[in-house]
Amino acid sequence: MAGAAELSGRTRPLIAGLILACLLVAASPAQAQVYIPPPDDLIEDLPVLPPAGELPLPQPLPPPPPAPETMTAQQAKAEARAAGSALRENYQDLTQAAGAAAQVPGYDATYPGLTQYYDNPGEMYAAGAAQGYNSEAYRTANSTSRPVVDVTRGDMARATAIEADPDAYLDGVSADGSTGDCTPLPPGPGTPNSAEWTCHVGSKVIEETKSCTSNLVVTEWSALTYQYLCAISGTFNGCSALSGNGQCRRTSSYPVPDYGITIDYYDCSSAVTDPNIYLLGTVPAPPPAGAFEVVSHIYRCNNDGLSAALTYDPVTSFPLEYVTGLQHCGAIGSQPSCTRTTAGTAGLAERDLCKTWDFIGDPLNGGYLTCIEPAAPEQVWSCSASIAGFTPEISTSKWFTESWTTSGCPNDPVACELKSEVCTAPNQTRTIAGVQVTRPCWQKNRSYLCQRIVGGANDCPSLEANSSCTLARESCLDDPPAANGSCGVTERTYSCPIPGTTPEPVQYICGGDVYCLNGECETIEREASDEFKDAAVALNALGQASAEFDEATLTLFRGTRETCSHKLFGLSNCCSGSGVPLLTPLLCSPAEVLLDQKDDAGLCHKVGSYCSSSFLGICKTRKQVYCCFESKISRILQEQGRPQLGKPWGKPKTETCEGFTVFEFQRLDLAIMDFSEVYAEFVEAAKLPDEAATLVEIQRKIEAYYASHQP
Repeated sequence: MAGAAELSGRTRPLIAGLILACLLVAASPAQAQVYIPPPDDLIEDLPVLPPAGELPLPQPLPPPPPAPETMTAQQAKAEARAAGSALRENYQDLTQAAGAAAQVPGYDATYPGLTQYYDNPGEMYAAGAAQGYNSEAYRTANSTSRPVVDVTRGDMARATAIEADPDAYLDGVSADGSTGDCTPLPPGPGTPNSAEWTCHVGSKVIEETKSCTSNLVVTEWSALTYQYLCAISGTFNGCSALSGNGQCRRTSSYPVPDYGITIDYYDCSSAVTDPNIYLLGTVPAPPPAGAFEVVSHIYRCNNDGLSAALTYDPVTSFPLEYVTGLQHCGAIGSQPSCTRTTAGTAGLAERDLCKTWDFIGDPLNGGYLTCIEPAAPEQVWSCSASIAGFTPEISTSKWFTESWTTSGCPNDPVACELKSEVCTAPNQTRTIAGVQVTRPCWQKNRSYLCQRIVGGANDCPSLEANSSCTLARESCLDDPPAANGSCGVTERTYSCPIPGTTPEPVQYICGGDVYCLNGECETIEREASDEFKDAAVALNALGQASAEFDEATLTLFRGTRETCSHKLFGLSNCCSGSGVPLLTPLLCSPAEVLLDQKDDAGLCHKVGSYCSSSFLGICKTRKQVYCCFESKISRILQEQGRPQLGKPWGKPKTETCEGFTVFEFQRLDLAIMDFSEVYAEFVEAAKLPDEAATLVEIQRKIEAYYASHQP
């Protein structure tokens, strides 16, 4: 039988063609389902087979020269090996020749007798059971009392290791075939019992919370603009004090040709003293950006229905003044823009109204009026909007600026970040410059998150003290790295046993595969056939290629970029690694928990890590980047196919987990890839029966296994 490498070389173009055909069918909506009608007659005429003629056998080798009389036993063995190797090379392709099947003893070119099961496949199981009952080998193999050997992954790994270097395990065989020294077997993969753990040494970023109270300061904008006039002639410059002043700007210029002068006008934000300039007057300066205007209307009213009345002296009750235009309060108090105040606060004169008067004495001999029924006190209202139907006593408009105090609050915007603020004095009205000013908030409590760097941090003592842990590597997490070559934070990676697991005991193989005849022993060199596993991988790769073909990008086996985070020198670590449970699952997002499950199932490839957040160059949080795939075969094809194509993984910050193009997939050599991880699971997923099993049953079990192991 041809070797595995030759078989893969002959079948690779066929497999690639099948994959392309499946992709075309999967990518075409019109051909998503193809219906093939059954034949009218299940028993069809077979094509005429070629006549069973004599096979063209290779030319015989020339006879070996006669052995010299002085040939030793070792020389005879060497010559026998050479002759056997030559015959094997000449006859290994014999089965591929045309008509080779006819040379097999007992070969029947006609339809076999199994055609009776075409119409009634159920009879196959009954016939098989009957044959098995009459077969001693079947009864022995299916006996419940027979010894059972459980083939594990470790067995297959060891067999592969021995096949790769058989001489390492056959040393120590005596010339008579007896067992000599024993050689330890390589450890089987089994269940992983070690994992990588990380710790850090260097500078640490400490986070602290600080709070403070900030008050709103509201100030009336009362700045004035000073308007000046000056004259310029050919020999005199009366505007020099204004033109060179940064607080002034020229607003207009008027030449006077009759006198040979020019009159310039300037606006200044502050007063300027110079004998050659003239002050025209002052006007309010425009308010700055962020200023707000407060309009105040002061209203007086009474609830006695008076429209005109005499005021009186409350001490003597004598009349003082007759006033008109009095207003009834009505619904002014229900206006949301109005606030009750006092006459003195609003800048009005206090007055008392009299509702009923009486005359005392003789009108002709010096009598007088006195108030016998005072009116109810007038109400004074300050409103920020005009009230229809009412005439204000005073109307003012003022501009105000506002700012928040920062005394006692952190003032370093790099080290401290405002996280929250709570208003403790909302919606209050305060009197400023004689005007009622209402603001949404007058006082806030602010909370800041501040950071500072301390040296000498180290969370590695527990790993360093564990004798079962070994230091694997060190790396600097500074991003970007320091120009002087120093490192602020160093990450150390240790290989430690997983808690709750024990290493497998060492096992040995003694002696070798030896054939002895008449006291002469020879080590047998066996060539393992891997055609079945190659075919199984090819079929599954073909199925995965069809299932994972991305019509949008025309690529195969595309992965998804997924990340997890690890806070340095902290408890939060959502990147436990394959086979290690998350230590702080409650601190991790659902996406990070799902990533850990995918990684444990062998669906993810770790691209690398990078510093995702830092403070003044010191790393605070590290992110690990993974490319996760739909199946283990997809991951293995990506991991072992990229080196063949010269297509490395990108940097962790930018890797997008892109798939293979159809052209790239055609260039892959599956025969040189290591699928031992998948072979072992094939054995566990589909236990072959002791008698021959149908290919349909094998395929069903394999598909059921992969369907149950999807994340």
